Amino acid sequence: MIPIALSLSNFMCYGESVSPLDFRGLHVACLCGDNGNGKSALLDAITWALWGKARARTDDELIHLGRTEMAVEFEFALGQEQYRVIRKRTRPSVSRAGHPFLDLQIAGGDEYRSIAGNSIGETESKIIDILRMDYDTFRNSAYLMQGRADEFTKKTPSQRKQILADILALSLYDGLEDRAKGRARESEGREDILNSEMRSIDLELGSREQHETELREIADSINELEKGRGRQEERVNALTRQKNELDVKSGQLREIEGRIKQARETVGAFEGQVGEHRRRIERYEAVLQSYPGELDRVRARLSELAGVEEALAQKRELGQKSSNQVHLLRSTNARIEAEGKELREKIDMLAGEEAKCPLCGTELGVDGRESIRANYESQREDKRKEYRANELEAKRLEEQLKDLNREMGDLERGLREGRSQCESREAALNRDHTEAEDRLPQEREALARAEEAVKRWRSTIEAETVTRESLEAELGGFTELEAGLSAAQGELNEVVARLARARQLQGSVQEKLQRCASLEIARREKRAELESILHDKELYQELASAFSKRGIQALIIDTALPEIEEEANRLLGRMTDNRMHVKMETQRAHKTKKEESIETLDINISDELGTRRYELYSGGEAFRIDFALRIALSRILARRAGAPLCTLIIDEGFGTQDSAGREKLVEAINSVQDDFDKILVITHIEELKDAFPARIEVTKTAEGSMIEVN
Repeated sequence: MIPIALSLSNFMCYGESVSPLDFRGLHVACLCGDNGNGKSALLDAITWALWGKARARTDDELIHLGRTEMAVEFEFALGQEQYRVIRKRTRPSVSRAGHPFLDLQIAGGDEYRSIAGNSIGETESKIIDILRMDYDTFRNSAYLMQGRADEFTKKTPSQRKQILADILALSLYDGLEDRAKGRARESEGREDILNSEMRSIDLELGSREQHETELREIADSINELEKGRGRQEERVNALTRQKNELDVKSGQLREIEGRIKQARETVGAFEGQVGEHRRRIERYEAVLQSYPGELDRVRARLSELAGVEEALAQKRELGQKSSNQVHLLRSTNARIEAEGKELREKIDMLAGEEAKCPLCGTELGVDGRESIRANYESQREDKRKEYRANELEAKRLEEQLKDLNREMGDLERGLREGRSQCESREAALNRDHTEAEDRLPQEREALARAEEAVKRWRSTIEAETVTRESLEAELGGFTELEAGLSAAQGELNEVVARLARARQLQGSVQEKLQRCASLEIARREKRAELESILHDKELYQELASAFSKRGIQALIIDTALPEIEEEANRLLGRMTDNRMHVKMETQRAHKTKKEESIETLDINISDELGTRRYELYSGGEAFRIDFALRIALSRILARRAGAPLCTLIIDEGFGTQDSAGREKLVEAINSVQDDFDKILVITHIEELKDAFPARIEVTKTAEGSMIEVN
């Protein structure tokens, strides 16, 4: 991957107005600026755009303080293709959740077209497939992250071996080892099951002779039971025939009893009809008898209501008079109010010194003016008194009219209800009278028919009772016969049950003998399966040993170490004038058991003073060793991932180096520049800014960090 351009907005310490960072034309460049200005944040922006990962725990922590959304746009080249990744994030609020966005585009002609997946997860998988590396691979190869150059060398020998195993993707063999061990355990478990099953089969086969003897004894018992069953069935059949004859007569008796019961129910029904017809006749006769008196009472009530109607008319007349009088008083007061207003205007006209007579128009003197004014005031006061008297009288009449209207309402309701009741009562009396005259002859005829039916059904009951008594006499011995038949049937059932149990036992023994035959076959099959399982278990145990860390994994590491040593020594030689040489050992002699060796991964360094372990070095020398091994591991990891290592980003502190060491380190970086398309060195040390041909300066302002390429 070769970076082309990076644009970001509101990402970490960068605000909205940030000039895009154009990598075109840069080969080896120094990314410089004071600590905290945002140098490493640019690398975070690249990793966040590509893989959605950076140093922060959550995406929302990456959004610039005080902003609600951020965006990063990163363009890069890979092979002959050019790609663009756009990733955005909106901070969540009270009313809505945070909203992520990711788009992957490929250049075609003068514009980009989207090749994103259906989801963010699918798009991220596409990016990993295109780059042929994930975030961890990038971080351990192209990106020498600050403070992690010694991540490999500072570990214990066993941890170094694990890191190297991770870089070489040897976890695949751990999985294969686990699977082989699992298959071996499965085979061992199946072996135990087969052995247990074969022991159980041998135990069952030991009782076969006993089953054969038992089967012969059961056959003899079945023959004896068959003979006894035949004798008992003949006895039961004879008693059953006698019982069937009595059952027929018992059925006849039940039919007669049913007919007697039905006849009695019919008699009861007709007797009920007789009572009902008699009650209706009595009611109709009472209606015809009381009709004249009830009708007279209704008409008397209507006469009383006529008097109420006259009283209502009188009150209506009185109410109309009161309403007219109120209207007259209101009209009079309206006229009085208008006249009072005219008097007020005339009085106001007399208020001036040159007032004229309102009748003749001549000027009035003071005495004349006061005399006329007093006369007008007197008239106005009289009209006020008349107005108040009219108002009092009108209110009194209105109250009287309210009481009168209330009384008329009560009379009207009473009159309506009374007339309605009288009309309803008169209609009901006429209806009942008509019904009684029409229905009385019919009810008398129906009563006569019902009484005749009662007599007829009672005669039927007497005849059926005589027949029932005759059948009851014939069925006197039925109970004793049933008891004998029940006892005989019980004895037969017992014989049949014993015979069924014997046959069931016979079948069970036969099944056991059949099972013994099947077990013989199953035992041979399980013996053959056990031999196959033992062969598989031995094979899987050998595979587990081969896939273990002492097997193929150790061989792969031993094969990779010379390649790592060669690359590291090439870089270390440039930085130390071939003064230092690295050697990694995977085994060392046991301290007490000289014939045995210990698995390890020791780093030994040779210099002019001899060979020493890495742990004895510090400061600039240790940093040079770390840097050389780190670059070597990066190349191995990128090569193993199938991705060419085109870009190298060094975000390491140079403060541990003395002046000469820094020069050597810069020389080492410059010496590998032909191996990479782009090299970015991140530092805050002033004297290193001019050590590289290009400089990307990051400065912090009030609006956020800014980028400038020099």
